[in-house]
Amino acid sequence: MNTAQIRYFVTAAQLQNLSKAAEYLHISQPALSKSISKLEEELGTPLFVRDGKRISLNPAGQLFLENAWGILRNLDNALLEVNQLKSNAIPIISLGLCEPHEAVSSCIAEFALSHPEVEFDIKCTIEADENHDINRYDMLFCPNDSKYSKFKGVPFGDESYLVALPAEHPLTDKGALSTKDIEHQPFVFLNHEKRYIEEPYYTCLGLNIPMKARYFTNNRLQHQQFIASGIALGFVAESCAAIYKKDSRIKLLPILSNKFRRNLMICFKRDKHLSPIAKEFRQFMFEKFNIKETDQP
Repeated sequence: MNTAQIRYFVTAAQLQNLSKAAEYLHISQPALSKSISKLEEELGTPLFVRDGKRISLNPAGQLFLENAWGILRNLDNALLEVNQLKSNAIPIISLGLCEPHEAVSSCIAEFALSHPEVEFDIKCTIEADENHDINRYDMLFCPNDSKYSKFKGVPFGDESYLVALPAEHPLTDKGALSTKDIEHQPFVFLNHEKRYIEEPYYTCLGLNIPMKARYFTNNRLQHQQFIASGIALGFVAESCAAIYKKDSRIKLLPILSNKFRRNLMICFKRDKHLSPIAKEFRQFMFEKFNIKETDQP
């Protein structure tokens, strides 16, 4: 058994489709099937219930998946610590964000001015990740919604969603929109994964708001362009609104409902895996945003 087999198994278990898993892993489907069969042979038990290309975990597979995650996390942590040891001359802080956030960017800039020796490795597209693992980052900044429910983080405040409309749309004459106003309107939604659409989509379903969800995209710029072209409306969180405000073809309006809000949180890797400079940055953020010691994870 090797780590490649375990990673292949985890990917197949999550996607529940051999073709999609092979495509994601950039290997052929026969090679993936052979790897999983060899793993099952070594373990002495099947791990999946197979139905053509579709697969699902049996009880043994569920048990092995739980342990496989732990094996991969420990391995990734070990590799990270070794890499940190090799590069201890250049302290690095890795951050994962859904999208650029002005308050976080300002905090990074202020810290960087007083720590010119530190390098920041910032990934602003974590929503596109199929598998979210806090141990890949020193800090993860994300909404506190269902997609990130497995993470425990520090509350960072909340923000409203706005509705972005084509500038010529009749509703732009209003100062704010009611949920009635957006009924039966064509919408474009961000859809970073096939199994997950952005939160306002589910909010509309929960409020029984009839809408025409006609367009889906995994790209923020494409989302903006759909709205600017006049074919759809879209929801935009306040922290992501900058590029829409700069576009004269788009107008942003608030929604007269407190349901269209999202809580934000900051998650940190376990203390024993944080480097000294990452711990210093964490403390800097807590002081910057007035987070109490009792709020820390």
